[in-house]
Amino acid sequence: MLIFKLAFRSLLRRKSRMILIALLVAFGSFLMIFGTTFAGSAHDVSRTSIIENFTGDFIIYSAKSKEKPSPFAFQTPLPNIPNVPEVERYLETLPEVAAYAPYAQNYAILQVGANSKKVELPFIFYAVQPADYHRVFDNARMTHGSFFATGGSPSVRNPEHGVVISEYQNQQYKKNYGITLTVGEPLTVLGLTQGGVNAVSSKIVGVFDPKYYKNVFNYINYLDIGTYSTLYNFTGVQALPKNLDKSLNASSSNEAAIFALAADNSLSSLDLNTLKSQALSGYTMIAVKLKDHSRTAAVMNDIEHRGGLGVKLADWKEASGYFAQIASGLQTFVYVATALIFLIVAFIFMNTLIINITERTDEIGTMRAIGAEKGFVRRLFISETLILNLAASAIAMMAALVAVLLLGRSGVPLPETLSQFLIGGGNLPLHLSVGPFLQALGVTVLVSILATLYPVRVATSITPLEAMNKR
Repeated sequence: MLIFKLAFRSLLRRKSRMILIALLVAFGSFLMIFGTTFAGSAHDVSRTSIIENFTGDFIIYSAKSKEKPSPFAFQTPLPNIPNVPEVERYLETLPEVAAYAPYAQNYAILQVGANSKKVELPFIFYAVQPADYHRVFDNARMTHGSFFATGGSPSVRNPEHGVVISEYQNQQYKKNYGITLTVGEPLTVLGLTQGGVNAVSSKIVGVFDPKYYKNVFNYINYLDIGTYSTLYNFTGVQALPKNLDKSLNASSSNEAAIFALAADNSLSSLDLNTLKSQALSGYTMIAVKLKDHSRTAAVMNDIEHRGGLGVKLADWKEASGYFAQIASGLQTFVYVATALIFLIVAFIFMNTLIINITERTDEIGTMRAIGAEKGFVRRLFISETLILNLAASAIAMMAALVAVLLLGRSGVPLPETLSQFLIGGGNLPLHLSVGPFLQALGVTVLVSILATLYPVRVATSITPLEAMNKR
């Protein structure tokens, strides 16, 4: 108690110098708390935005693919996933899976009539099963029409066939081609295949404005998977006639028997009208969203060890391309900038403290002359420093807490370009966490002790007589 009383008295005798030191400590502590909170919030919000709008927790894609999934793989689409129904059935057995959405990326041409002539418009798109896609990604704010008449309900399994186009893309069509597409307008979708050009009649069923990541989804449109499968010949038959099915099974292991089928008179009268077509998916990716994001690695490991599905997996960081890298880079930049500013503040604080203790050499000499041990002097000065700095740090914590709470809902305004790449747009909400406060407290204590020990050691190394002669 004696040391604390002496420390308080000493602080009160040097109010001006102590206030300066306290301001430096408070400023440094506030920067550390707010900067760390900002960086941590940016990372968390970016991760959530990417998962909710881009990738899910991870992407499943074909094992034959040489490329990683990407939001921009339109000109070089990934190979189709084999056995999509089998993959879906397995996902249904995993309790961690909240939802999944198979889809494909590709490009085509929209052919529309204008002034008695045909105009061809470039068109990049996601081919989706609308209800499944909407259940995983709810990023389309409809301005006209609907999202394939699903009404936002994942229970609608027979959506309207057609094209959903972005407002921005429609504006570009008007700017570059003098054409504005409207809901219900008929058009022809042209798809390039190895055999030439396929054409499917369709129509505009909706126009949307993306809620997030406008810098990406302004350029992406949607096509229902049924139209896509027809466009690119992803079709087959539900079941073969019994006689053909039986003959094929019997000859499947015998090459000569396969060629002998041509001479089978019972097959020459096959009625093709009896065959029922079945659309195959053409899906190149399956986005999987989990109930608990922390289970991503474990669930991916389970799927990889399942085997036999013919697929690879990429987590949200890999699948988001450079968006996750931008978030990580910004977080690193904020941490480094905050650390540098705090180091500058700490350096100024240490120099101020050293000057303060050096000027009190005669006081230290007097205390030593009347019997004070070096340990007593050291504890006295450390107590002074800790009392002052912890009080300043507490004030900084209160100020940081108020700032975080005030900006928690409205968020920190960011430049639009940075906001789009980092969190998909809008202000950055701050997430209150105890970590930055504890970190600032620990650093304040550590710096206070380190800044005090050296000058006190120098001062106490002077003999009492030398110190008193410096008066």
